Amino acid sequence: QPGNGSLLATHADRKELFISAGKRIVELTKRYYEQDDETALPRNIATKAAFENAMALDIAMGGSTNTVLHLLAAAQEGEVDFDMTDIDRMSRQVPHLCKVAPSTQKYHMEDVHRAGGVVGILGELNRAGLLHNQSKTVLGLTWEEQLAKYDIMLTDSEEVKSFYRAGPAGIRTTQAFSQDCRWDTLDDDRAEGCIRTKENAFSQDGGLAVLKGNIALDGCIVKTAGVDESILKFTGPAVVFESQEDAVDGILGGKVKAGDVVVIRYEGPKGGPGMQEMLYPTTYLK
Repeated sequence: QPGNGSLLATHADRKELFISAGKRIVELTKRYYEQDDETALPRNIATKAAFENAMALDIAMGGSTNTVLHLLAAAQEGEVDFDMTDIDRMSRQVPHLCKVAPSTQKYHMEDVHRAGGVVGILGELNRAGLLHNQSKTVLGLTWEEQLAKYDIMLTDSEEVKSFYRAGPAGIRTTQAFSQDCRWDTLDDDRAEGCIRTKENAFSQDGGLAVLKGNIALDGCIVKTAGVDESILKFTGPAVVFESQEDAVDGILGGKVKAGDVVVIRYEGPKGGPGMQEMLYPTTYLK
């Protein structure tokens, strides 16, 4: 549902979002089981064009490297021809249009929402010619149609604009639907705001990049949006560990010094097991 990726967890608008999502699931199920409509099936929505749209979004907002893992796994399961080669190609074409924490402390998810959320970013990608806008969404619309309804830069709907003005209450709570605060205005500044046009992008290179080398023959992902410009090109000695646990012991034991490159092996889906995020080593390095 539009807005689901950015609306604050505790906002009252979440209730209607949940209800509409549930109704949509029932509608799709009925279309398939009662009308034999196979266009309602996930495999007919999650096409290669849809995967490329999802990846373009992630690159444009300097999103999570985990997205790559999940999209590649979903593509393999859905028998969609989408792989690291596609991601490498796209990373050289899609600019960095939206900056959000932890890559910056200026903008957080509530700011992304105020600027139009995921749909707002996709709208800018579309205007830059970087979106498959005839690809269908789970709402049964093409992206061109969906953007016309939900992109704050295009829509005339006051309801949609009010939805994207949903903001924080400044109260620490995990209680669902506990506040209904709204910003006075939307962030539609595409020159210096949270979401930018291609011409005003944070960088013309995307927020993610594919790297290859002798320790990553098939490629690896770096979140360039979170890398300081001073170390985009870097040379240093590699300190290699065989597991996350060994890396933690080595870091705390003084085996890693300023200027070293930490390499942790055997932490993939099988080795970890489960491809653990290397949060402990990165925490102890700070």
